[in-house]
Amino acid sequence: MNTQVSGRRSISDDVSGFGIIEIVVSMFLLALLIISFAPVLVNTIKFTARNTTIATAAQMANKQIEAARAVRSATSTPPSCNDIKQFLLVTLPPVVDPRGITLQPQWDPFATCTASTIPGYVRVRVSVSQAGYATSTASAATFIFVAAGGN
Repeated sequence: MNTQVSGRRSISDDVSGFGIIEIVVSMFLLALLIISFAPVLVNTIKFTARNTTIATAAQMANKQIEAARAVRSATSTPPSCNDIKQFLLVTLPPVVDPRGITLQPQWDPFATCTASTIPGYVRVRVSVSQAGYATSTASAATFIFVAAGGN
């Protein structure tokens, strides 16, 4: 009996490297990974845009507060109650930032000065609203020294 061991191997035993199935599965897993991170990316972009709007509104409120603190009477003395009232009655124009967001600053109603508060401090508050939103985007309050009541 002639027993010869064949030195041949089958083709399927010798295949190495990536096959088309492995590549398709890898692409599918990569696509799943990308899709899972898409909502995080979109929410991050929205969050960043909203924070930018809030920062712009806060800067506008701060600018208005500084302008109110800078009010002086005609004689360059501390302001009277009327000086503050006249300043707060001015309607502030809306501001459009470079991204196209319209922000409207607005002073809250001013409490009248009474004899017990003069000379003293009055509280003023400014709020900045974004067009299309019911609540203010940013607001700030401060106390301003009032030396006299005025007329």
